[in-house]
Amino acid sequence: MRSFRGVSETEKSLILDEYFSARRGVLRISECRLRLGDGLWKFSAERAGEIAAHWQRRQAESPALFDGRVLMMRPPTISEHVLSAELVGVDFKSYLYWRDNGFPEADLFDGFGSALIRSAEGHVLLGRQRGGNINAGLAYLPGGFIDGRDVRSDGAVDIAASIAREVAEETGLGADSFTRVPGYIITVCGAQVSIAVEYRSALPAEELRKLILSGIGTQDEPELDDVVIVTGTAAAETENLAEYVRVLLPAVFSAQP
Repeated sequence: MRSFRGVSETEKSLILDEYFSARRGVLRISECRLRLGDGLWKFSAERAGEIAAHWQRRQAESPALFDGRVLMMRPPTISEHVLSAELVGVDFKSYLYWRDNGFPEADLFDGFGSALIRSAEGHVLLGRQRGGNINAGLAYLPGGFIDGRDVRSDGAVDIAASIAREVAEETGLGADSFTRVPGYIITVCGAQVSIAVEYRSALPAEELRKLILSGIGTQDEPELDDVVIVTGTAAAETENLAEYVRVLLPAVFSAQP
């Protein structure tokens, strides 16, 4: 996992260009500054007819889908260990069309918050998403879209609060159940950018998994149907993982604690 400790501003710019041009890599930063920006998504307007037809088909397949407003990321910058980016509001149906068509070039990234949950042994716990959701069947880091709830009155986006909320909603555990590791882990995978907070638990992996499953069991409409324990890179090879998780895990397990 790349860190910017002792790296010059010029070298940092080159590293960032490398990651976001190659669209693949993992790096750790100290701070994440996101703001809500103005403007419409040109891609959405240009494909309006196709998006509407696609949405009609997808709703017929999954009636629970809801066309809310989500925030996507314009190309970010890094300076002094800080990632900065502007976010723009996008209709979910436009996002889903973009995603289902392989994220064609559209001047935005699918930036979202994630929780890297680690047990006392250092194992990673992933959630497997229940059917009817857009990641159904995949194991991934608990988290989700950045949306209007995460925007403060001054236009700043509180990504840490967004991640904490998603963790509580999906696992039933509040962020205060864990010790947060300072900083963020950025994973670039194609058009997707995961902004992860690393949470450490004092519990062994099996005990933590049982606790999360117990919380899920009390939910009326749980998003997860299982919790997957990953003990290392080799163990991850056998799992049905979201692609960005495949990029992230080797970096996590090869990094020094």
